[in-house]
Amino acid sequence: MQSPVVMSSFHSLPDELIHHILHYLAPEQTLTAFALVSRRFCNIAHEPLLWKYYCQTGFKYWQAEHRFHDKVHGNLHDVDWKSLYLLRLKRNSRIANLIDGIVASRVSRLEKTEQICQYGYDAKDYLLTQCRIDESAEDVLARRIHRGLAIEEWAKYQKYTGRRFDYNPSNVERLNGGMRLERALGAFDMFMLHDNEGDLDEICELLDNISYRFRAANPDLDQATTRAKATALARWLHANNMTGLNDPSEETYRYLRNCLIGRALRDDQHPSLPIISAAIYSALASRSGFEAYPCALPNQVHAIVLSPPGISLDGAPLHPELAEQQQSMFLDPYGSDEEVPIDHIQNLLFRLGIYTGHDDMLTPTSTDLIVMRTAQNIRASFTSFRTIDRPLSQLIPMIELNRGDWARNLQPALYSMIWASIMMVPILPDNDEVRWDWQQDVRDLLTYFYEYFPEDSWLIEKYVCPMYDTFAAPSRRQSSWELPSKRVRDQIKDIRRVDASTRAPRRRSDLAPGIHVKFRVGQVFKHKRYDYHGIILGWTTEGAGGIANWDQNSSLRDLSHGYRVGTDGSDHHIIAEGSIEAVELRGGLEVLPPEIKDLVPMAGKFFKRWDGENGVFASNLTELFPED
Repeated sequence: MQSPVVMSSFHSLPDELIHHILHYLAPEQTLTAFALVSRRFCNIAHEPLLWKYYCQTGFKYWQAEHRFHDKVHGNLHDVDWKSLYLLRLKRNSRIANLIDGIVASRVSRLEKTEQICQYGYDAKDYLLTQCRIDESAEDVLARRIHRGLAIEEWAKYQKYTGRRFDYNPSNVERLNGGMRLERALGAFDMFMLHDNEGDLDEICELLDNISYRFRAANPDLDQATTRAKATALARWLHANNMTGLNDPSEETYRYLRNCLIGRALRDDQHPSLPIISAAIYSALASRSGFEAYPCALPNQVHAIVLSPPGISLDGAPLHPELAEQQQSMFLDPYGSDEEVPIDHIQNLLFRLGIYTGHDDMLTPTSTDLIVMRTAQNIRASFTSFRTIDRPLSQLIPMIELNRGDWARNLQPALYSMIWASIMMVPILPDNDEVRWDWQQDVRDLLTYFYEYFPEDSWLIEKYVCPMYDTFAAPSRRQSSWELPSKRVRDQIKDIRRVDASTRAPRRRSDLAPGIHVKFRVGQVFKHKRYDYHGIILGWTTEGAGGIANWDQNSSLRDLSHGYRVGTDGSDHHIIAEGSIEAVELRGGLEVLPPEIKDLVPMAGKFFKRWDGENGVFASNLTELFPED
C-alpha cells in the first residue's frame, strides 16, 4: 500500500503532469486502478485527449470504416475516443479467441479465418504481434491476413465504372477510375505480405516522405515551369537511385520484386521495371505540383507530363482558342534523367511496325490498364521462374522478396494477377469478347481458390459472384430464375460443410496386423531419386482413396502406403513410402536444409513450431493423426 506521503505528493501534481504520466501506464490499468483512486483521478483518466493518445499509440492500423485519419485531425470532442479504444481491444480479444480455435482444431478453421479477415486492418496489429513472438510459442507459425484489403482497393474501380455522373469528371478522376495509382499497384504487394509490416497507407507515406525530400532539395519548385519541375524530378530520382535497375540483365529484369511498387520504395536499391518507375514518378509529380501519368507503349512505359490547361510547358499562356488544351512532354524515369524527344518515341513505334495511330498512343494510360499490364509482368516473372532450366537454388532470387520467402510467393503472385484481371473490368463491359475473357479468368481464379486459398470463400462471394451474375450471358443460366453464380455458391457451401465437419482420426494402433507406417507427420525427408527435401503432412494405407487430392493420373495411385508432403511451396504432393529417406536433424532452425527453411513461413497451416530437440515439426494435426 502506498504511504499517505507518497499519495499526497502525487495528488499535489497538476492535472497536465498527471496526464503525461498516464501516457506510460497501460490503458487497462488507467481504467481499472488509477481511475478508482479519487474523483479527480477518475476525471483525468476519462479525458478524451488521453484516450486519443492511447488510440494513436496503441494501434497502428485502422480499418477504413473508422475514418481514423479524419478523426485525428478533427474536433477532439466529436469522437468518443475511449469507446473507440475499447472497441479495438474487444476486437483483439475476439481475434485472439479465433486464432486459439484455429490452432487448437481443424474444425471450422476456414470459417474462423474468414471472420478474422473481415476485420481487415483492425486485425493486423494483433496478428503482427503474434508473428513476432518467440519461436518457442505453441502457435508461432499459424498466422496470416491481407488479400481482402488488396481486393477492396481494386473494387473501387468497379464502383466508379458503375456510377452515373451528372458532371464532366476531371482528367485525374477519369484516368484513376476511382483509385489512386500507387494504391492500386500497391495491392499486388499485399498479396505477398505475410508476417512483415507494410500496407497501402505506408506506400503513400513513403511517397510523401520522398516528395518532402525532393521539395527540400528544390525550394523554388513552386515558382518553376512545368518543364523545369518535370526535369528536376527526373534528375533528382536518378541522382538518388530511386527508379530503374542497377546493371539490368535479361534475367534480373524478370525478378518478381521489380513488379512491386511497395518493394521498390522500401528497398535500399529501389529496383523497378519501367512501369513501376513511371508510376513512382507520376505519384511524386502529383505531390510536387504538376500532372504526370504513365504512358504505356509497346515494349516500353514512359511518363507523360501535362501542362496546366491553357498554359505551355514553359509557362507561357496559350492562344485563347487553346485555353482548354494541355501541352505534353515525355520522360523515361527508368533509364534516363532527361526529356525524351517526341520524334524518338515515334521512331521507336516505326521500328515496331506501328505506322498509324500515334496520337492515340501518346496519351496518359488509365490506372486500370496500368494494373493489368503489371499483372502481365507478374505472369512473365512467374513463367520465367517455371521455365528456365537451372537448379532451384539459382532460380530462387527470381521469386524471392525480402528473406527466405520464395516458396510462399509462387502461388500468391499468380493469384494476385488473376484477381487483378477480374477486378479491372468495367461493371458493364462493352463487348462480348471482354465478357468471355472475364469468364475465363474467373475459371482460373476458382481453380486457384479451390486448390490453394479455400479461406477466401468470403471474397469470392463478396466480389466475384455478383460480377458473375452481371457478366455471364443468359445462356449460362440453368433456368430463367437461377443466378449464374449458383454453382459457385453451392461449391462454397460444400467447402464450408467440409470445413465444419469432423473426420475420423487415423491411428497407428488401429492398423491391421502386419501393416506398418514407417514415417510420422512432421518428419523432414529427402526424396531418394530426385534429391529434394520436404515435410511429411499425412499418410494413408488406403491408396488413392486415403488422401484427398491424390493425383488421379499418378502411377502411385495403386500403392497402399503413401504420404502427403509439403515441398517447393506446395502441400499437394503425394509420394510413395519407398521414395522417402528420413533426415535426422537436431538443433534450431539453422540446421534445416534451405528448402525446408523456405517452407517454415507456410508451415503454420500444419505445424505449431520446429521441435529442435526431437528433430520434427510439432504437429498441429493431432485430430487427424493423434499418435504422430
